[in-house]
Amino acid sequence: MTEPMSDYCLDIVRQHDPDRFMLSLLAPMKARAGLLALFAFNYEIAKTRDVVSETQIGLIRLQWWRDALKEIYDGATPRAHKVIEPLAETIKQYDLPREDFDALIYAREFDLEGVAPANIEGLMHYCDYTTTPLYRLALKICGQSEIDSVLKSIASRYALVGLVRAVPYMILQRRLMLPQDVLAQHEVSEQKLIDFNDLSKIPDIIKDVLNNNNQLQNAQSKFLKNVCAMTKTYERQIRQADYDVYNPVATSPKRFMFLQLWLKNIFGLV
Repeated sequence: MTEPMSDYCLDIVRQHDPDRFMLSLLAPMKARAGLLALFAFNYEIAKTRDVVSETQIGLIRLQWWRDALKEIYDGATPRAHKVIEPLAETIKQYDLPREDFDALIYAREFDLEGVAPANIEGLMHYCDYTTTPLYRLALKICGQSEIDSVLKSIASRYALVGLVRAVPYMILQRRLMLPQDVLAQHEVSEQKLIDFNDLSKIPDIIKDVLNNNNQLQNAQSKFLKNVCAMTKTYERQIRQADYDVYNPVATSPKRFMFLQLWLKNIFGLV
């Protein structure tokens, strides 16, 4: 039996995570409520860095989610919360493993440190930890499966492209997730970028970051095929803008993307 869709989860995913809102709509009807609950949970923990003023407060907030999940898996009555309650139903219905939720929360603790990765490898680890467990859970909700190495390559690449597109926003927030060794190769410091003193080197830095990890394996699952299609579209926009993520061509929402993906799904082209 499919659980009823939460209007709250639907609204926050639609407003704050449009890509995953589209992925939910492209999924089988019976999976949509579960996906929206999962993605609403992910939004709640991912925004922690932006809504707290101190690291300790952020850790307390993430611990609240960790404790709420423990209660669900211990069989206790779920907390009266607009995300926890539908998430509890989703966990029960699809028998979702707790370790993937714990991994997602742990990954968000890294955000609170405010430290950019030392190198490309560190950046890709971050992309993996923040996204692969999420899509592993999503696949289970959709009743689909994928080789883990393929899942990891697609999830990590999608996250990497998303981080690149978010560079202007992150610099405004006085934080950066670009690898420190790549910045050093271009003789620019994180502080210079944050202080808007040397943005001219951003395109070359972005180009190196994307070209240092260009592995997007072919998916068998429909869910990940849609993720691949989104990733390729966003990468194409960035390249068309010559890697200048301050150019609206690179980061503006792709018009008609949902329609294009929907038609591809209908005709079996993804």
